[in-house]
Formats: sequence, structure tokens, C-alpha cells
Amino acid sequence: MSTREQPAIRVVIADDTRDMRLLLSLALELAGGFEVVGEAANGEEAIAQATAHRPDVVLLDLAMPVLDGLQALPGIRAGAPDALVVVLSGFGADAMGVEAVRLGAATYVQKGVNPTELAEQLRALVRDRTATTDES
Repeated sequence: MSTREQPAIRVVIADDTRDMRLLLSLALELAGGFEVVGEAANGEEAIAQATAHRPDVVLLDLAMPVLDGLQALPGIRAGAPDALVVVLSGFGADAMGVEAVRLGAATYVQKGVNPTELAEQLRALVRDRTATTDES
């Protein structure tokens, strides 16, 4: 019986803090099965990176310069319609989370989440999307 290796989950990380981008990138690399294909320090760059790389997942911070995450979300969805946008923010998940999902985010995750848990959540989102696509 041959096993087929799953392709890496391609990720764009958008956060205005360089250290946070590095931390997320390292956490995903250590988790295995992820490839960070682009990084962005503001919402405008997030749209450009998502459009250029067409990732499986965009990790999107809300509080960023130029365009914040909520302002960038429609542009990301337009430029990379198949990408799952995961809003990752330090803000509470109440109104901001509801608005992010309304604008097309797949889910909302609090910053500070355990990196292993974040990797599992991303895998589950991609797996669920793949299962739904395969059923169509």
C-alpha cells in the first residue's frame, strides 16, 4: 500500500509586528506540513501577497497600518477567493469576530493561542474545506 504525502498548507502571514510574523512562521515550520509563502506588514501588503501567492490560508491581524484587517479582508477574498482567512488578533472575539466572519473570514483566533493548537485548527479548516469540495 503506498501512502501519498499531503502537500504543505501554503500560508501568508499578515501582522504589523515583525516578531509576531517570525514567531508564527517558526511555529508553523515546527508543526510541519506548512509553507509560509508570503508575509505582510499592513493590510495593503496582505492583499498583494494573497493575490500573488494564492495561499491555502491567510493569517490576518486586525490592527495594522495602511488598511486594517477588516478593511483588507474583502480585497484578500477578491484576490485569493479560495484562501481561508483566519483572523488572528489580540482583540476579544465578540463584535470584531462577528464582523470578520461576516466579511468572509473562516474563523477568528485570539493571539496567544498555543502554537500546536493553532496548527491543528488550520489543518482542520483545510481538511474540512477539502472534504466539502470533494463532496461537490
